[in-house]
Amino acid sequence: MKYTLITGASSGIGKALAEKFAQEGHNLIIVARREELLNQIKNDLETKYKIKVIVYKYDLSNSEQIKDFYKNVKKHSIEVFINNAGFGDQNFTWEADINKTEKMLDLNIKSLTILSIMFIKDNLDNDVQLINVSSVGGYKMLSSAITYCATKVFVSAWTENVAKELKRADKKIKVKILAPAGTKTEFQERAIKKSKLTKEWINQYKIGKRKSAEDLAIDGYELYKSDKIIGIIGEDNKLKLSDDHYTNINWI
Repeated sequence: MKYTLITGASSGIGKALAEKFAQEGHNLIIVARREELLNQIKNDLETKYKIKVIVYKYDLSNSEQIKDFYKNVKKHSIEVFINNAGFGDQNFTWEADINKTEKMLDLNIKSLTILSIMFIKDNLDNDVQLINVSSVGGYKMLSSAITYCATKVFVSAWTENVAKELKRADKKIKVKILAPAGTKTEFQERAIKKSKLTKEWINQYKIGKRKSAEDLAIDGYELYKSDKIIGIIGEDNKLKLSDDHYTNINWI
């Protein structure tokens, strides 16, 4: 039995992606810290779509759990691996909470990179996909969210160039980037946790039209079905598919 694996699947974009892929007939492996929410999603999706859902409880910001998690899930036949788990921080850099920053770096960069490499190693010549969720913040800096954006710059640059490297080596695995813009989820609430910014400053981020997580999941599925590397949500809130952003690879 083949599965689509989604990290950070208990809410927001991850939950919406789980719903969309289930709707399209994919069996799921869903992963997050909040097991009760995952089990609710499992029961709902199995009832609605008659698919199989497997739940794993892990905190992937904890470095000690990353390899254990992968060892347990690799026994399943994973055809799509979506690294969605991540969170943001809105603060002036010099006022950031160090512990929160460390966990953000561990989750957004370290966990995603290690899981990506292990999945790629095991699937070089398999017809599977790895989709890493970045952000429009991976392509432009947002004031008072510099460190968060920098984590997503890493995700975008690393994932795109690994995808090109694999294509050049004629490997079957496909690697892609989904880069959402502002989305209606609980992401904002976590980003402002421990923030020292004023309410007026934070409210600036709430101005403008935000895409629903459900609509973003439709975009994610369109990226999955496409032959493109990058799916980024533009200023018009529409999905733009492409193969290039970071074009300065020096091939040896």
